Amino acid sequence: MISYKGRYTTLMEEQTGAIEKLILSGKKVFTSEDLAVIWQVTENNKLKERIKYYLKRKKIHSIFSGVYIYSQDYTSLDIAQKLIPLSYISLYTASGIYGLTFQHYSTIHSMALKSKKYKVNGIEYVYHKVKESIFYNSLGLINNGRYTITSKERTICDMIYLYPSISFDNLRNIDTEKLKSLCKIYDNKRVEETIEKIIFDINNM
Repeated sequence: MISYKGRYTTLMEEQTGAIEKLILSGKKVFTSEDLAVIWQVTENNKLKERIKYYLKRKKIHSIFSGVYIYSQDYTSLDIAQKLIPLSYISLYTASGIYGLTFQHYSTIHSMALKSKKYKVNGIEYVYHKVKESIFYNSLGLINNGRYTITSKERTICDMIYLYPSISFDNLRNIDTEKLKSLCKIYDNKRVEETIEKIIFDINNM
């Protein structure tokens, strides 16, 4: 017969182990699907019960429907990847990170297969629809284990593709050969011509 103390000790060990698994995953924000994989729970009802259990004991916290954290050590980029997991961070957000444009944008911009907007903790997340042939081409996409973001060169191409009149404040340290390769995935003459002009300007700085 297992004593109350023994059951309590086992329960505490299970709680600690579950959170350790989240920490060891390297991720900061999790969807329900992430938790199912990390905790190896295959039954949906059991997963819901476990999530409810850890929420009640404040071992994890909900920041949006179906999106969870275990600590405050996360960024808006982590959240962006989880609101629509099939997406990648780009456009004004990536441009600002790389210093391609100097204006600050609080909105987080991503590319996805559908257009969508969310607001979480006062921050707006905007997903811009792009056709499948572009979205599924991984050239110029960087996955750091927590989220996927465009490289400098892919950011430039994405910006030109969606915003024809866009101008950049800083084009130093841009790989022009990568630009040449990347602009072709859009199958868009305007994009290719604009990239040619940018490459000319870079080479004549």
